[in-house]
Amino acid sequence: MRLLEEHFQIRDLVRMRMADLDPAGKKIQDETKNISEMIKKYERHNAPFAWPFVREMAGLGLCGINIPDEYGGAGMDNLSGAIAMVEMCRVWPGGALILGVGNSLVGDPLFRLGNEAQKKKWLPKLAVGKILGSFGLTEPNHGSDAAHIETYAELVSGGFLISGEKCFITNAPVAKFLIVFARTDRSIKDHRGVSAFLIPVMRVDKKSGALKIGKPEQKLGLHAAHMGSVVFTNLFVPESCLLGQLGNGFGKGAMATLNHGRNWIAAQGTGILDAVAQLSLKHAQNRTAFGGPIIVRSGVGDPIVKMAMAADISRILLFYSAWLEDQGAEFSHYASLAKLFSSEKAWGMAHEAQRIFGGSGYLAEMEVARFVLDSLPLDIYEGASNVQRSNIVRAWVDGKISFNTPPFYKQEIDNQKERVVKQLGEKSALLLEDQRLPFETADILPWLVAKDLIQTEFSESWPKEFMWFKNPSLLVALIHEQIKKDLHGAVERNGSLWTEAKEHVKTAAF
Repeated sequence: MRLLEEHFQIRDLVRMRMADLDPAGKKIQDETKNISEMIKKYERHNAPFAWPFVREMAGLGLCGINIPDEYGGAGMDNLSGAIAMVEMCRVWPGGALILGVGNSLVGDPLFRLGNEAQKKKWLPKLAVGKILGSFGLTEPNHGSDAAHIETYAELVSGGFLISGEKCFITNAPVAKFLIVFARTDRSIKDHRGVSAFLIPVMRVDKKSGALKIGKPEQKLGLHAAHMGSVVFTNLFVPESCLLGQLGNGFGKGAMATLNHGRNWIAAQGTGILDAVAQLSLKHAQNRTAFGGPIIVRSGVGDPIVKMAMAADISRILLFYSAWLEDQGAEFSHYASLAKLFSSEKAWGMAHEAQRIFGGSGYLAEMEVARFVLDSLPLDIYEGASNVQRSNIVRAWVDGKISFNTPPFYKQEIDNQKERVVKQLGEKSALLLEDQRLPFETADILPWLVAKDLIQTEFSESWPKEFMWFKNPSLLVALIHEQIKKDLHGAVERNGSLWTEAKEHVKTAAF
């Protein structure tokens, strides 16, 4: 695969705007348009909704990234969307999440499943940031096991009566419409009885009590993206609110949307990894202790190398998954790889960054502390990490994820696969009581796949302008050492390799 000029352009456009620079590179003087001021105002509990940020980003086309221009959108490809999300999250994950939901969980299913009337009514308003919508799947008793949702839509004359509750719904407190998944056939207990609906938020329904949208929840982080519950009590919706075909809401609706959305969460994690690596590098170069800058100590330098390495591996997996989606190829397994790796690493590396900052890293006003809190839910939404592990190991066993295994650990990987196949059979790992082997295997696979992608898909087109590691062979050597450690346990680290990597990262600029 090869990045195009448009991908460099969207990166530069978003990066400059998030740094409060205009297209000419001049500082934006208007404080009402200043992103850093918006973060202070909106990234806190009980803050008003960040509509100014939404409208600023709409001016860049970021509220309708994948919406075709015929509906007022930017008509960008999925890789451009992933790049834009990374850039926003390097600065403000909470603000970026507002747009991430609007693009991936709302605009995408509406465009794919909606009829022409629905698309013409809602997509143009979404694309310019005039309104926002929400995606209602999760329920109090059904998170990862979404196929068994209980919200029920009873068929009545002229439409449906909907009753049930949805929770943890991002943008719900400000949404003008809701994409909601409800059971329409109670005789079928699995996903086949689920349908999707596009439900306008009407004042009359809220006043009658048929539709109740809760106040924004008090979250640990990502405060700008308001999240609330939605309760339906015999809410009547006309037949025209059905989104797609009756009974087809789960696979083509919910699951297809979540597969698409996983790339956006991987982008969120990648942006956070970039941010904490940059913050840590700057701090470690300037902070002195015991006679010199703390970065000279391996206890500080090595974690920063790990942050940069995690950011680049996340980017490789993300870019390839988004590119596959743009080609119309099966990408969901690679989206799971990208989402699992980036979300798990984002929190771990953010916490490492906090340690590098010492006591100041615990202060609420510090950027690094905000990134720690903002990284916490990444391994939960759009499919928790164990769901991704199950998807990944099943795809690997079934031959849907493949890679070239180097000879020096091919036998071990083959033996591990044989043991996983024996334990899984035809089952999902989610149904096993003993999930240790398949889940531990799933955690190794992103490293193996990333190493293979560097040496195959990216071998002639390494996007060094996007990467910490301008030299891919150095990154491959580090990945190789990590794989050996995962397979063999404690492995003596190659000190000269890590020292070289640290010096490389210190001079990286992108």
